[in-house]
Amino acid sequence: MDAYRVAGGVKQSTLSTFNTFEELTFIKGVELFAEAIPAVIIQLMAIATTEGKVSMSAWLSLVASAVSAGFIGATISYDYDTDPTRREQNSAYYGYVSPFCVSTPFCMCPLPTPH
Repeated sequence: MDAYRVAGGVKQSTLSTFNTFEELTFIKGVELFAEAIPAVIIQLMAIATTEGKVSMSAWLSLVASAVSAGFIGATISYDYDTDPTRREQNSAYYGYVSPFCVSTPFCMCPLPTPH
């Protein structure tokens, strides 16, 4: 719902504390730090403490969690960079993503994954 509001340019309600863009970023941050990163840590611990051979599904699950965390981080960066207001205020800092490149979050996804 937050992404729909941001994409649709819904104006902030007078009763809202944060605007829709800040809400979306906050929710993505919570998802990243409360779900994606702990999932990677738990799966790494399970793999590290497994005696014997680790199944392929465990490795695939770990990779999926790491890519999910990377994708969330990449979309937060993408959202900030493509925000028209931020580009207008500081075009030297925001603007590394071309306005015509739709696949950039998918290209950026592997970058934060190993970190």
